Amino acid sequence: MGNCVYCGKPVGFFQSKHAECERLYQDGQQRIVASVSSAIQKSDNYDELEKVISEIEQSSHVPFSDRKALLIKGWENSVEQFLEDGILDAAEEKRIMDFKERFAISSSDLNKNGMLAKAGKAAILREVLSGNLIDHLSDKGKIPINFQKGEIVVFPFAGAQYFEDRTRRQYVGGSQGISVRLMKGLYYRVGAFRGEPVESNIRVHSDTGFVVVTNKNIYFAGPIKSVRLPYEKIVSFVPFSDGIGVMRDAANAKLQIFVTGDGWFIYNLVTNLAKL
Repeated sequence: MGNCVYCGKPVGFFQSKHAECERLYQDGQQRIVASVSSAIQKSDNYDELEKVISEIEQSSHVPFSDRKALLIKGWENSVEQFLEDGILDAAEEKRIMDFKERFAISSSDLNKNGMLAKAGKAAILREVLSGNLIDHLSDKGKIPINFQKGEIVVFPFAGAQYFEDRTRRQYVGGSQGISVRLMKGLYYRVGAFRGEPVESNIRVHSDTGFVVVTNKNIYFAGPIKSVRLPYEKIVSFVPFSDGIGVMRDAANAKLQIFVTGDGWFIYNLVTNLAKL
């Protein structure tokens, strides 16, 4: 007979915990997460929050070793609720960052599920919508792009893929004809023709590199291809789940696609920058 992993008291054979202790533990975890989320969104009283968490831990068999993970979960829930409208306002941003500092949680821990990066992107969209652009690339020498004078780097995407739509022409319905022997070793083909030309679009991966969004242009810079697309020369934007397509104002222009991994963000970013 062993002891319960929660209360330490004896349990039956082949068991490791009491059902009631397990229920208390699960309920306690949920209460801690809810308390964290509520404190971030409503009170900012983190001293009181610590007291509440300690009380729940003691009454619900939640070990202190679980606290960090539960703090992060509550923080993530708060960010999700703040981002329901797609924008993180200044007050909301301050609340989540104050919590980070108060409990000394690292950026890497908060970004294990990508939530800190998501919050940062939402804050950038807020800057764009307000027209208060901030340069987010302090060292422009790290990216092989010759930026224009006064150009502000709003967001750089590393490891982005660049695709181009191209037209392929092939002939269908052709005939090989028949061969007529003229003399030894020499033939003449009669009736051979290539058929009707049929065109189709194919999507080609051209390169992988940086996509850099500025207040004036969209850039792509890779070892093979380099592209600069001024907003004023773009006719339309096409949203994709993992990137964006751009159609230039040019004769015979084909769709150019930039795969950044976050289609929602780059689409909202460039379409709003194009309006400035």
